[in-house]
Amino acid sequence: MGLFCLASAWIGTSGRSGARWRRICPDFATAGGRQTDARGLGQPTAACGQQGLRPKLSTMAVLAEPSGRRIPILPDVIDVDALLESCGGILLAREHRRRKSSLSRWYRAGRLGRILPGVYVHPAAVDDTETRIRAVVARIPDAVLAGPAAARFTSWPDEQIHEVDVIVPGRRVPRPGFRFHRRRVPPELVTRRSGVAVLTPALLAIDSAADDNGERIDDLLRGHWPLTVIQDAFQATPRRRGNRRRRRVLHRSRTQPWSQAERRLHDLLDRHRITGWTANLPVTARGRQYVLDVGFEALRVALEVDGFEYHNTRRAFDYDRERGNDLVEDDWRVLHVTTVSLEDEPRLVRRIRAVLASRSRRRAPPGG
Repeated sequence: MGLFCLASAWIGTSGRSGARWRRICPDFATAGGRQTDARGLGQPTAACGQQGLRPKLSTMAVLAEPSGRRIPILPDVIDVDALLESCGGILLAREHRRRKSSLSRWYRAGRLGRILPGVYVHPAAVDDTETRIRAVVARIPDAVLAGPAAARFTSWPDEQIHEVDVIVPGRRVPRPGFRFHRRRVPPELVTRRSGVAVLTPALLAIDSAADDNGERIDDLLRGHWPLTVIQDAFQATPRRRGNRRRRRVLHRSRTQPWSQAERRLHDLLDRHRITGWTANLPVTARGRQYVLDVGFEALRVALEVDGFEYHNTRRAFDYDRERGNDLVEDDWRVLHVTTVSLEDEPRLVRRIRAVLASRSRRRAPPGG
């Protein structure tokens, strides 16, 4: 039937002869998606959006030649590329009921790829992350993105996505490239980005806390998110697996750590009952405003956590030196803490205690 239909394109494409062949093989449409038969084949549906420019070659024409020779589109044969383009790169079978058998046939012939049941895309786009996200949102209108996919849409634009996590109201059959989660999410913890429903950054950080030790919580705190907003997201999602671990991480976050190294330092100070400190303490030194990672304000002792990821540029290097000079000139004693020094906990604790004791003796009143 396929060869028979292709042959018809050469016999005649206008007048009585053309009409006769289009009745016999109704899948004909002019390349570019223009209407050529009574059923309107080739016209994009309302859901497909505005029709774009037609590519010069169709998917069928390129794949038809195993040798790689590029063949021009045959007159009156459906241009699948143009159809995809007019529909934004995604064809939903439910919106193309008259072409349903054609979609299946094109998929079997390799002219289309199938991401989800009833969702077709260009074969080269099957593994494209953006296409997968758009496909699942089109297929499941009430879906909510979670995990790395939602993170990329919100506060973590550089997040790597290997699988698209999707929250759905009912059960879904697992599909390659997707992870479906049946879960109820309070409406106030869902936001929209570029027309896509995603979890809020606060709930994403809480979800991740069971595995990342609060790294995303630290990111939000560093971005000056109120801790109460993150705590509210935890309280709104009770009785979940991993909540015990999340509660511990959130409790540690009460001291407002801005990185994993700061979180470890805060744990160390608490374990050894070293008190009198404030995390992210704002101070003024030599007329400039600074925020100390950990500050003992009464003794004017600062603990600065030097993580390489935040201090590896020339600008950061110069800023840190200028900042350190200002603090020292304003009578602050600065002790630098690195990830290496955090590994040798006893030595670091002795050093901190020694500096605090020295400053305490220095500030004690005479005869005290």
